[in-house]
Amino acid sequence: MMRWIAFIILISIFAVALLLAYANGTTIVLDYLIGSMHVHLASALLGAAIIGWILGLLSSLAIIFRLKREAWRLKRSVREAETEIRNLRNLPLKNDH
Repeated sequence: MMRWIAFIILISIFAVALLLAYANGTTIVLDYLIGSMHVHLASALLGAAIIGWILGLLSSLAIIFRLKREAWRLKRSVREAETEIRNLRNLPLKNDH
């Protein structure tokens, strides 16, 4: 049920964005380092959003890889501890009485 609600909200946001893009059909001058060009306002906003999304994804990759490496190290440590516990349980008990 929650997936359907999230899907409906996502479609609604997309529809509102399309309406705003249609309503703001003006062109702007986009200046960048080596030149400039005339683009629609909606295209400039979409491009900025996509570039921001890509930069955010790239900046989070270092954290993701660090966490995956730590999880791998912890799993290896758990395997070694379980092996040691299994070996200790198999040792015979000595009664010196």
